[in-house]
Amino acid sequence: MRIDFHISALWSWLNFLAFTVLPIAFRELLHWLYEWQILLTGVLALIAARIWGRSVVRAARIAARAKQPTLSEPVRKSPAVPKVVPVPLAAGSAADPRQRRAPSRYPELADRLFTLREQIRATLGRLPCTDEVLSPERLADCRRIADYQLGKPPADASKLLAHRFDVLRSELSALAAVRDTDTCRNAWEALARINVDARDLLGPETAPAKTAAK
Repeated sequence: MRIDFHISALWSWLNFLAFTVLPIAFRELLHWLYEWQILLTGVLALIAARIWGRSVVRAARIAARAKQPTLSEPVRKSPAVPKVVPVPLAAGSAADPRQRRAPSRYPELADRLFTLREQIRATLGRLPCTDEVLSPERLADCRRIADYQLGKPPADASKLLAHRFDVLRSELSALAAVRDTDTCRNAWEALARINVDARDLLGPETAPAKTAAK
């Protein structure tokens, strides 16, 4: 009996809630939305504009990072090389490297490499090793080095010499990809690496035959 009373009371309360309270509350909500529809529309428009603006800014940043050109990985990962500052020398002086360098087994190749290293040393002396972007003048200096006509390796060059020559030529090609958005530090490290490889190319493989025999 008592259980039936509770069930009946619960059922009456649910009927009252479903058929009396909820319809009234729904009508009042619709009336309130109708009265404040202009304000609500403005608030929702502001929220949507804010979300859309954030997404546009985020997409623009991602696109800018994707389009930013960089030097090739081997260039960026090259170890730091001590900065070489060229010292002006009088032509024909005793300290002039052109006067005191040893004769080479391949004189034509040695002359090309020597000229390339001279140009690189002069460019390194004008290029700071900092994270600032390249100026038009510094960019032109780097591209002038990249466009240097290295020529071809000697016909009788050994495999080691030919391999070093190809590495040097590929590094010059990588330097040609430098742009005004690259940093001076990346360009400086690339030039220093090319300078070291050009020096190594003038090693025992290009020494005179008598010297190599010893």
